[in-house]
Amino acid sequence: MVDAGTVSSVSGAGFKQQALGVGLVVLSTIAIAIVPSFAKIAYEGGSNTLSVITGRSIFSVLITLLLLAASRQPIAIPRRPMRIALAMGVAYAVMLYGYLGAVNYLPVSLVILIYFIHPVLVGFIVMFLGQEKLTIISIGALVAALVGLYLAIGLSFEGLSGIGLALAALAMAMTAIIVVCGARATAEAKAISVGFYMMLSAAVTLTVIFALFGTLALPTTPLAWTGFVGVAVASTVGTLAFISGMAYVGAARAAMISNLEPALGVLFAIAVLGERVSLLQGVGIAIVIGAIFVMEMRR
Repeated sequence: MVDAGTVSSVSGAGFKQQALGVGLVVLSTIAIAIVPSFAKIAYEGGSNTLSVITGRSIFSVLITLLLLAASRQPIAIPRRPMRIALAMGVAYAVMLYGYLGAVNYLPVSLVILIYFIHPVLVGFIVMFLGQEKLTIISIGALVAALVGLYLAIGLSFEGLSGIGLALAALAMAMTAIIVVCGARATAEAKAISVGFYMMLSAAVTLTVIFALFGTLALPTTPLAWTGFVGVAVASTVGTLAFISGMAYVGAARAAMISNLEPALGVLFAIAVLGERVSLLQGVGIAIVIGAIFVMEMRR
């Protein structure tokens, strides 16, 4: 017979892991939300997309390697999660270019909102693959979040850059793939080790692309350097926190919680870049946040 105290301690440990996972994903949302605004600042100060994301990727590899050493986590992982992580790195490089490249053509708030259609896509992918079971409430919350994002993006795309929209949509699709694949990889290996191979693959991919097609454009002002370094630090922290948190709460739940990022990112863009959000966009953001709370309250 199982002792009641043992059951209680196991339940308590599970709750702590869930809470840690949610906390890490929320930390990720805060960090990633400010990345586009930092990128915009770097671009306005003389840098360009390939310079920013290549420098950011090299920085991410170094930081992740230091974290592995400090936490004594293994660098070597089984072949299957390593292959998945390396493929994720290529997709991550494409996502970075699309996400930060779109900022050159569209307002930061719109880039963020298009990009964050990906949690809805993740929810339906994991349900289709049978990786996670979604209830009627879960599906309803995902649909509500999609409606909220649609309202927040706006009902008309007239006058907007087609290239910018395509880049933002590409980033959105790549992120959904990364999240789903990341859930598989972290089920078989430590999250930070998976993150290291993903970062390494992304850095190699971007370095090759930069050598072939890029032009080095470093920031020319202190403020632009702040944006350049800010992209590297915030995106590294956000990515590693998300991967680690997802290992505790699952792909669909982590992606759903990350819907907080559009609200935070838009608010940051308003505060730093002076961008404005319409009443309709505000309603859409409120619906997204409400859908997240419904998902979390039922747990």
